[in-house]
Amino acid sequence: MEGDAGTSQLNLTDQQDPHTTEPQAEAVTEIVDPISVTDAQEASQESESRPSRLGRGWMAAILAGLLVLAAAVGVGGYLALRAHQDSERIASDEAEALAAAKDCVTATQAPDTQAMIAAQTKIIECSTGDFGAQAGLYSGMLLDAYQAANVQVKVSDMRAAVEKHNDDGSMDLLVAVRVLVTNTEKSDEEQGYRLRVKMARAEDGNYKVARLDQVTS
Repeated sequence: MEGDAGTSQLNLTDQQDPHTTEPQAEAVTEIVDPISVTDAQEASQESESRPSRLGRGWMAAILAGLLVLAAAVGVGGYLALRAHQDSERIASDEAEALAAAKDCVTATQAPDTQAMIAAQTKIIECSTGDFGAQAGLYSGMLLDAYQAANVQVKVSDMRAAVEKHNDDGSMDLLVAVRVLVTNTEKSDEEQGYRLRVKMARAEDGNYKVARLDQVTS
């Protein structure tokens, strides 16, 4: 019996109410200030939007800079093109004027009397302006001088260069000539002289001699 009693006591201990649980920790409820939450949200939104606004500002500044740079490059390219075209036009005009001047001066240095008769027409055709008005008289005087002294001329050297451009579009050229002159008194005498030739465009658009002066100094 005692053995049963002991066993019974053990069983009673083991058969305690299974629903009996240990005391649980008391739940803690955190109270959050709604104003602090709102401030935190606004601060977060502001921090997120600030880089975005800065990014847009930088993009606008960069875009504006690129536009200014593109405009500057465009203007610079246009000016460079105009300068190149003007340079080519001036070079072309100078080459045309130089060739016309040398051609007309050569006509005044005809090899002999017979050639001077034909050169008279050339002198008149290659002249304009003040020189054109006198070309007939000038060529006639040359022919008389050739006939009187039986002149023969050989051009040994002729060089020409542009001295300056005038406001009216004409050019002043310097033409240096060296010739061998034979006449009734001498044979193959070398002579050299310089001419200042004013070249202007005539009505037909070609450069012609508008003035012809001998340079003495």
